[in-house]
Amino acid sequence: MNAEHTYVVVRNGLRPLNPRPRFSEYLGQLWERRYFIVAEARSKALRSTRDYRLWKLWLVANPILDVAFYGFLFGVLFRTSRGIDNFVGYLFLGIIFMRMITGLFSSGSGLIRSSRGMIQTFAFPRAALVFSQTIRAAIDNLLPGVVALLLAFLVQWGQPPTATVLFVVPLYLMVHIFGCGLMFITARLTAEMPDVKALVGITTQAWFFLSGVMFSLDRFSHTPFIQELMAYNPAYIFLTAIRDTTIYSTVPSIETWATLLMWTLGSLLVGLFYFWRAEHKYVRLA
Repeated sequence: MNAEHTYVVVRNGLRPLNPRPRFSEYLGQLWERRYFIVAEARSKALRSTRDYRLWKLWLVANPILDVAFYGFLFGVLFRTSRGIDNFVGYLFLGIIFMRMITGLFSSGSGLIRSSRGMIQTFAFPRAALVFSQTIRAAIDNLLPGVVALLLAFLVQWGQPPTATVLFVVPLYLMVHIFGCGLMFITARLTAEMPDVKALVGITTQAWFFLSGVMFSLDRFSHTPFIQELMAYNPAYIFLTAIRDTTIYSTVPSIETWATLLMWTLGSLLVGLFYFWRAEHKYVRLA
């Protein structure tokens, strides 16, 4: 008898009380609950700063303070700004959009246990929790993203944005879809092995500092192997495409778009499938 299932007695023997549906059925269940997913996400959006009296101010101030700190640390003390046009804008876009990616990645940590009440009370596909969290993040990240763009253009006064800035919209959506796939993975891993939460935190910090957020990969031109290895980092590819379409007025190549699309859809499909494989466990794990 599989200990991962709860069984009930029927005339022909035993059957699972909470069986895992086929993947196609699972997708259908998620589609049927799409209005609930969106409604829950909207009800929880922007809550992270609403406890503060000036919560709207902090939505703008937090990214500015982040950039001020890292700008001084890396741009002034470590001099990573050398050779980078509009380093302040480069930093704004890098920090804000990388925070979006790492935030999505870490949001899955402990998601199943923190949703214990809903999981144990209602029958629904648990992937709805991840999709809701992703939509909530997309709403929360909208204002910081706009602030990052405005300030990046402000510091290069006299060079107005071109039509290429419109490409940041699909890139913004792709970043969140990519992050949704990562959230599926961390949600299942931390539900089955809570100690993984510590590794998620370490991985997030390492990924942030190894994605060209505060420096250009040209600094590693003397070590081609490291430079090439870091160039395969999906976060670096996303940040480069966002900077190119905005402050550098360049359209990414077809190859870059294809690479980003593969990372986006691949992350979502692999993450969702991996999460679904443990669907029957989540009531017990919560």
